[in-house]
Amino acid sequence: MEILPIIQASTGPAGAIVVLFCVLIGIYRLSVSHLFPIAKEYVDNQAANMKEILTEHKHDRQVFQDTITTLAKRQTRLENDVEDIKTDIKIIKERL
Repeated sequence: MEILPIIQASTGPAGAIVVLFCVLIGIYRLSVSHLFPIAKEYVDNQAANMKEILTEHKHDRQVFQDTITTLAKRQTRLENDVEDIKTDIKIIKERL
């Protein structure tokens, strides 16, 4: 009859607390050994991808700035050519 109090204690609220504690330990071990490393790898991968994207963006931005500078120089040269043409046309009109 000594077993009966042990069975009653293990199937009652104290037993539920022990089972809950064991489940929590299992969830903790699963999280620490499997889920956290997977999450860390994912975050590290995302950080590396963002670094690569930002590097590419920096390169693209530099190319864009160089192109805009080249276009601005060409536009200035064209404006000067147009002014020269206008001046030449005025001179031709005055001669006629």
